[in-house]
Amino acid sequence: MRLLVVDDDSPSRYLMESVFSARGHQVDSASDGQDALDKARLNPPDMVITDILMPRMDGYRLCIEWHQDFRLSGIPFVFYTATYVEDADESFALTLGADAFLRKPMDSPSLVRAVEDIQRASKSGKRPGKPKATDETGVLREYNDRLVSKLEKKVADLQTANAELRSAIELLTDEVGVKDTLIRRLNEELAARESNR
Repeated sequence: MRLLVVDDDSPSRYLMESVFSARGHQVDSASDGQDALDKARLNPPDMVITDILMPRMDGYRLCIEWHQDFRLSGIPFVFYTATYVEDADESFALTLGADAFLRKPMDSPSLVRAVEDIQRASKSGKRPGKPKATDETGVLREYNDRLVSKLEKKVADLQTANAELRSAIELLTDEVGVKDTLIRRLNEELAARESNR
């Protein structure tokens, strides 16, 4: 089977390439959705496995574009993500026509088995991956909701990290102040001893 692996994280791409190549599959890779779409249109793979959170074109947009292309729409589409892991994310992915929604990390044998099972199901005509949403406005609204949800979580995570960083800086500042005071006292004591001699 020829796979197209899509992920903006090069170590993740390399790992996937290694895992599937070791099982005898041919693997092409792309760094984002636009790169994947361009490569697939030139040479369609047997399956695409994609992350969701990527620059230029994310995985959701890739799935939408994929199913709008008559040459690609029959090819199994699999999400493999560590960021979009909520049930609502999976539900939206399946609504867009994904054949499967896998959550990172998976151990290598389980990942390979899942992908090979999807391919077998596709070959036997049991492929679930057909877009279920026909209302483009509804799809775009849900797409927007998923993105906003992730951005809100990222902002909340950053605010928490910033608060923790501020607290750590305050503790370090206090510690430096205490050490400065101790050093000043030691220097004064040394100076007093020297002057008493």
